[in-house]
Amino acid sequence: MGFFKEFHERGRFVKSLNATFLVLVPKKGGAEDLKDFRPISLVGSLYKLLAKVLANRIKKVMGKVILESQNAFVEERQILDAVLIANEAVDSRLKDEEGGVLCKLDIEKAYDHVCWKFLLAVLKKMGFGERWLKWIEWCISTVKFSVLINSSPTGFFQSSRGLRQGDPLSPYLFVIAMEVFSCMVGRAISGGFLSGWRVGGRSGLGLQISHLLFADDTLVFCEESADQMTYLSWLLMWFEACSGLKINLEKSELISVGRVHDIEGLALELGCKVGRLPSCYLGLPLGAPFNSLAVWDRVEERFRRRLAMWKRQYISKGGRLTLIKSTLSSMPIYFMSLFHLPRKVRLRLEKIQRDFLWGGGDLIQKPHLVRWNVVCLGKNKGGLGVRNLALMNSALLCKWNWRFANEREVLWRRVIMLKYGEEEGGWRTRDAIGRNGVGLWKAIRKKGRLLDGKLDYQVGNGKRVKFWKDKWCEDGPLCESFPSLFSISLTKNAWVSEVWNPVSDGDGWTPLFTRAFNDWEIELVERLLQKIHACRVQRDEEDKVIWTASKKWCFLD
Repeated sequence: MGFFKEFHERGRFVKSLNATFLVLVPKKGGAEDLKDFRPISLVGSLYKLLAKVLANRIKKVMGKVILESQNAFVEERQILDAVLIANEAVDSRLKDEEGGVLCKLDIEKAYDHVCWKFLLAVLKKMGFGERWLKWIEWCISTVKFSVLINSSPTGFFQSSRGLRQGDPLSPYLFVIAMEVFSCMVGRAISGGFLSGWRVGGRSGLGLQISHLLFADDTLVFCEESADQMTYLSWLLMWFEACSGLKINLEKSELISVGRVHDIEGLALELGCKVGRLPSCYLGLPLGAPFNSLAVWDRVEERFRRRLAMWKRQYISKGGRLTLIKSTLSSMPIYFMSLFHLPRKVRLRLEKIQRDFLWGGGDLIQKPHLVRWNVVCLGKNKGGLGVRNLALMNSALLCKWNWRFANEREVLWRRVIMLKYGEEEGGWRTRDAIGRNGVGLWKAIRKKGRLLDGKLDYQVGNGKRVKFWKDKWCEDGPLCESFPSLFSISLTKNAWVSEVWNPVSDGDGWTPLFTRAFNDWEIELVERLLQKIHACRVQRDEEDKVIWTASKKWCFLD
């Protein structure tokens, strides 16, 4: 605690605590050139504790200072959000039969080139105080490196720029540095130099998507225009001049979407190579046709590569089962979190797992002693507890429908809402109609029907929950518990907030009916009022949807 207290008061610590060993990890097999290695910093444990504390503090304010186009290291934003937005934007462009270009930009040695003065200036502009600036400056500028060669250090040297990979602070500081790029693109959009793409709406309406970021993975959406390519190249040069972050044009791509007449000329203007759809973004397909089998070839290839590693090892059946559950069943989860798993692909992946379980690493055809659907049952039901891929895929896609209902202001939800529309209450989108294209939401919305009838509503202000038709009060919808009263209701589609009437003596329920009650209906009315008596409308809280199968009321918690 003395170390933390001294740093808090003085803004510094002994420089030797910031000594760092560099390990060069090859990015690919047969690495020879220095560019083929990734420098990973082995940070001292005491400094790492301090950096972790600072990172946890910064993390709480990232959502306030980082624009919604950045999806990395910001709470309530996920890597899959950017992939969904990109695919839906491409799908809209293709269906509208409008040409456009996608710029996939690669930042060269991203962490290593960040200018410290630039970073500190950005932090100051964002409102970080002098004490924070002093802390961050000391943490990043007092570093001494020693490269480990054959596991031995080879002397120390200092750096004049860059952030360490392995420092808990680095991801957040890098995202803050990249925020300047987002602001520059925003200024270019407002000035008319870049246009971006509009998703959803008609006649020029809809949400404008200009760029997407996940740390240094960058997508810029542009029109088919040489002038825009010229201005984008200038923007990249200005960004490099102030931040030190250089775009690696050799690895960057310009991808045509729809009818683009001279993509080679546009790529020459920007100085990068030409790519094409379907492409890859953040490890997932971009612009691939719906239900395409080819995009899953990479997953199957990873299955077989992993099996090749186990082929020459003698592994017992129990060991093979453990490897299936811990490794093979987990490999397709990233893909299945966003893409519908075609039946043919699922059968191929399950066959690989079955053959490995019963035949070993050589995938020898041996009798399968138990049906696969039994193997996938839980151990308490007589199975072996292997993941059911179809069931897992359905659950992961249903998660998106759950997030749509609960995350009101995030960018991906606004894109989906404007493109497909939403039902009353805003809990779900309308059914996606028309041809499939390369969009992903149609399959996701279809899986969302599995949630129907399995969700309850927690009333807040009551503006999004139907009084009669939604399940918000114990057993089920009131229209099912009191059908005779529902039949004479004056407002069958009333919201809870409309039936809740604040009066001078307190708040009360005032459902309206088309006629006076018969004698035998009075008891039903009393039962109705007694049932909803304990429920109250909280005008300062939002309505929520809850998953009753979880103790925390959260889906897949």
